[in-house]
Amino acid sequence: MKQVSDATFKFYCRKCRYWLKQFGITDYTVYFWHHPIDDGAAAVHVDSAGRGLTFVLPKELEDTSRQSVDHSAIHEVAHAAVAKLTAVAHDRYATFKDIEDAEEALVCRITTLISNLSKPSRSQE
Repeated sequence: MKQVSDATFKFYCRKCRYWLKQFGITDYTVYFWHHPIDDGAAAVHVDSAGRGLTFVLPKELEDTSRQSVDHSAIHEVAHAAVAKLTAVAHDRYATFKDIEDAEEALVCRITTLISNLSKPSRSQE
């Protein structure tokens, strides 16, 4: 395991913010925590009721490369994107409409992501 530097943690925070924007996830308050995790992987804690997302990067990782940390940021933001659908799936009283609404919200997030990624960057214009 390698120590995660403050610079790597700041990079993770920037990448999470970037991917949140790309997914169109703008309706949450976002927090970051640089804290040990038992399983050694990054994590996101979703507070649906309070509209909060807490992204966690552990103090140690197997791979601290920028590519790996960016991959972790994408992975955790994807968890945030499916959080509503997951919550509905766990609710034993969820109605068909609840499930359809959660599915539609996820499809909208995926559509936003693909639309944002397919826009030409300023360097391509």
